[in-house]
Amino acid sequence: MTGSNAEAAVQDYRLLYHQLEKAAFNQEGNEKAAAILADHSFRQSLSVQEALTCTRIAQMHGLLDIALQIFVQLHDNQPDLEEAWSEHAAVLDLLGRNNELVALRARAGKVLSADCLKRIFTDKADNLEKGENDSDNWLADPFEKMHREEEQLSWYMKIFSGRPDAFARQWRDNKTGAQGYVPVRRPMQLADVRDHVSGRRTYGIYLMRPDNMVSVGVIDIDLVSKFRDRKLTGPERRQLRREGTYLLGRLREMAAERKMPGLAEFSGGKGYHFWYPVKYPVPAKCMRAALRSLVDRLKGDVTCFNMEIFPKQDILSGKGFGNLVKIPLGIHRKSGKPSWFLDSRERSNEAQLEFLSGFELIDPAVIEKNATGPRGRVVVHPRHEEWAAKYPELAELQSKCTMLAQIISSVRQSKSLNVREEKILLGTLAHLPGSRGLLHHLFSFLPEYNRPLLDYHISRVRGTPLGCKRIHSLLEDGGASLPCHFEKTKGYPHPLLHVTGFKDEYLAKSEKIENFQEAVDNLKAAIIEFERFLPG
Repeated sequence: MTGSNAEAAVQDYRLLYHQLEKAAFNQEGNEKAAAILADHSFRQSLSVQEALTCTRIAQMHGLLDIALQIFVQLHDNQPDLEEAWSEHAAVLDLLGRNNELVALRARAGKVLSADCLKRIFTDKADNLEKGENDSDNWLADPFEKMHREEEQLSWYMKIFSGRPDAFARQWRDNKTGAQGYVPVRRPMQLADVRDHVSGRRTYGIYLMRPDNMVSVGVIDIDLVSKFRDRKLTGPERRQLRREGTYLLGRLREMAAERKMPGLAEFSGGKGYHFWYPVKYPVPAKCMRAALRSLVDRLKGDVTCFNMEIFPKQDILSGKGFGNLVKIPLGIHRKSGKPSWFLDSRERSNEAQLEFLSGFELIDPAVIEKNATGPRGRVVVHPRHEEWAAKYPELAELQSKCTMLAQIISSVRQSKSLNVREEKILLGTLAHLPGSRGLLHHLFSFLPEYNRPLLDYHISRVRGTPLGCKRIHSLLEDGGASLPCHFEKTKGYPHPLLHVTGFKDEYLAKSEKIENFQEAVDNLKAAIIEFERFLPG
């Protein structure tokens, strides 16, 4: 075969493989799949992973004998591929071919370890060799897994639902580094979602429908341009960590307070997406207004990140499909990084999809209420109303002082403090009445919390509270990037002026407990710390 003929044959096989993946699960689709998979030359052209995928496609079309033939091919070409042996055994058991199952185990024993054999066969073939049998369909798990995956992907499509007649495919030119999206002018199918989640392709959705309704809104959080595509300095890394922790935590808390729980996703590029899906479509204008009530409250608190609301329009202008957003769990074609949900315990696709299965869509009435409610309203409690009631000074500081809010948010998420951040907390909160209880409460969230050492540090605090200028200097933010604002002008600006009832004459002067009330506060802090470690 000449070079040109060989190249043409490869292209033909690629086309056949694509047709096989898209074959419908009906009579016509089954016949097409059978014809493609029966071609021995086509099967020989497949990579190991493509061949394994073809076994699954064959099973879904009911072509079990063809699937078994491909398994034999896989064992010849990749004898240590445990997944192929496992799925082969599953099909044999499903067909009741017990003698072949025993033979398969014997063949696998020549190339696989004892642990692999135990995982795959679970003593079933041993029992068959001994003449034992049972009616349990113990190898049906792969089919149950396939059914479960389809349910999860269908739910994924429900959550991340955009324009019904089109979506977009991301492309990248490896030579120039250019990337973008091209429209796909048809409805998104389950197979498209599977390709996206598996990393084979990357897709986005056009959020707005032709009737100017949306099923999901997005807050896009990106790094500002000066922090992109270069090595960051130590102070810049610390600032990004502090602001990022604050922003992600605060946005979650404010959305939960408004009964708009969202899905926080690392986008795989240069930032994060917060998704807000609803049970049924709402006007884009309402979604944008509801999300703006969150963004407007936060955009003045950070300098490292930009926040945008998607969709960007209230109505379609008639030119094009409107804004699009890359859907989660795919590979970002420019960075090569996968995206994942920040609140999932694991990053595997299986764990991420399982995490999604427990997510409840937002009531559209909630979106409409937040869209028409007063903008910029102060969220009194950062996470729980109970927490704000117990520690009103901390809640007030977190609400009114951006710099302390960032540090307190990091502490409450159990992030370690650096020396400067610790100095700021001590230099401000130690001047409040009941300071020991407040500081022990906060520091108890930290993995390196040391109660006697913290008592010693509190006892060494003297003078006046740290001023705003000094705090900005310690955090390396200069003094003008995040100016402080007070309701009443004071000669010496410091964060504690935000606290209702604070008196400048209160200073931490001694390591001794000077009054009974402070002793009670100290005891309460110890009890709270002890209760946190009691078994539930």
